Amino acid sequence: LKIVFVSGHSGAGKSALVEHAKKSIKKKNICFISGKFDHLQQAKPLLAIDAAFAEYSNEIAQRGQQHILQIRKSIIEAIGTDVGVLTETFPCLSKIIGKPTTTPAEVHFIAAQHRFKFIFQMFVRAVATKAHPLVLFLDDLQWADAASLDLI
Repeated sequence: LKIVFVSGHSGAGKSALVEHAKKSIKKKNICFISGKFDHLQQAKPLLAIDAAFAEYSNEIAQRGQQHILQIRKSIIEAIGTDVGVLTETFPCLSKIIGKPTTTPAEVHFIAAQHRFKFIFQMFVRAVATKAHPLVLFLDDLQWADAASLDLI
């Protein structure tokens, strides 16, 4: 896991730099997904991350049923019966994982937060591997909601 921050003043060319990097990354068959935070959408937690994983779900779906099954298997092996915790927050992932067969157990709020973060980490480890690298680009981080900042 590597984190890179691109910072600079408005109009400095950060987005152009990332777009150039994206083209280069995609040529290497690496999955590049992105989400953009918006100061008008701060009341909607995890919106940019959800948008990025909606893009991921669509990209995986376009690669065909065999790839979907391979990714689903990796996710299920990593998360097990707790996939519902993930699809509850990111419904777009149901395209890959399918509809959960179990409902997540009700737990105290703090425990639920910890469980979600752990499951999200396991999910990312399952889908972002050396064989299948994943680049997640989050734009306008200064507008990120607290839940997104806590998750990343």
